[in-house]
Amino acid sequence: MKIALVVYQFIKEKGGVERYVYNLAEQLVSKKYEVHIFTHCLPEKEDNRYIFHYVPAISFWSPLKYWTFAFNAPRAVKKTGIRFDIVHGFTQTLYQDIYRVGGGCHWDYMLHTYPSMQTIFGRALLCLNPRHMSLLLLEKMIFKGKRYKQVTCISEMCKDELVSHYKIPPEDIAIIYNGVDTMLFSPDNSRKYRDSIRSMYDVAPDDILLVFVGSGFKRKGLIHVIHALAMADMPKNVKLLVVGRGYEEKFRAIAKEKGIYELVIFAGTSKEIHKIYAAGDIFVFPSEYDAFGTACLEAMASGLPVIVSKASGASEIIEDGKDGIVIEHPINAKEIADALQMLYDKEKRKQMGLAARNKSEKYSLEVNINKTLSVYRRLVCDSNF
Repeated sequence: MKIALVVYQFIKEKGGVERYVYNLAEQLVSKKYEVHIFTHCLPEKEDNRYIFHYVPAISFWSPLKYWTFAFNAPRAVKKTGIRFDIVHGFTQTLYQDIYRVGGGCHWDYMLHTYPSMQTIFGRALLCLNPRHMSLLLLEKMIFKGKRYKQVTCISEMCKDELVSHYKIPPEDIAIIYNGVDTMLFSPDNSRKYRDSIRSMYDVAPDDILLVFVGSGFKRKGLIHVIHALAMADMPKNVKLLVVGRGYEEKFRAIAKEKGIYELVIFAGTSKEIHKIYAAGDIFVFPSEYDAFGTACLEAMASGLPVIVSKASGASEIIEDGKDGIVIEHPINAKEIADALQMLYDKEKRKQMGLAARNKSEKYSLEVNINKTLSVYRRLVCDSNF
């Protein structure tokens, strides 16, 4: 079977979408499918397991990048003359058999990312921004024009947004939660990396280390974690390790203002995030909006108890109080503090961390690929697939 994967950049380290496509491609070739990658940005070292096709795009200005890739990708697929069994799109393009929505509706993303969206004037200004205007129009063209045969979403939350905004028939949408590499993200990593990573960031062996992972600190709820830590009943040996990109100086200033500057460690980005989880005790993810939040699943696979908000799609896979704690309101620091208080107990952390690992195994890469292949089969109606 010939499968075309369409994504703007096929570089694993670039982000969540890219990592997802990379993992999917690996799983497909391991099952002996012929995989073609249609992309504008190729990896530095091409992998001969795949057949690469270059998609031209004007990349110096993001609106032009979006539009040129959206139009050129279907042309590049057609130009090959190959009859693909499945064309699977991961970036806004104007035709594909399956379109994967990996980040929710752009409108909802804007609502939860930009404070100015709370006013009519602010909304108007943002919608006139060429970047946002382009993404909103492309999204509308794909869904209103039904430039797909099947849509897949990464959460019920994401599906509800699509049905609400674009009136997509619910039966057109399949939910496939993100998968996690349960070999890479494993409780066994603690034995290998815990001491060295803690030493690197000056964290004592008996410190309770909270881990926060994500770029876009505001939307991911970092300020609420800082406020929760500043509450008086916190143990003295708690530290917070922040991994990702954001307005770091702003959040350093907030931590200083709250009197916990010495407890918050900003690590920047990391290419070996599995080692970071290995050093942690609790994962905190009170996101104000996240269509899923793969970092939460990675932490669970690593054996960490997680605190996640209902505004994240990842909360849908968590049984509150058993394999994680789901908070109702991410902006409520007291609610986060109460959840942390429960997990300051070592035995409780151990029990919940074990349950989290067990739950993560239901969302392995193998499970993800099997669900994806199930969608492929329904589309091609081929009993030999």
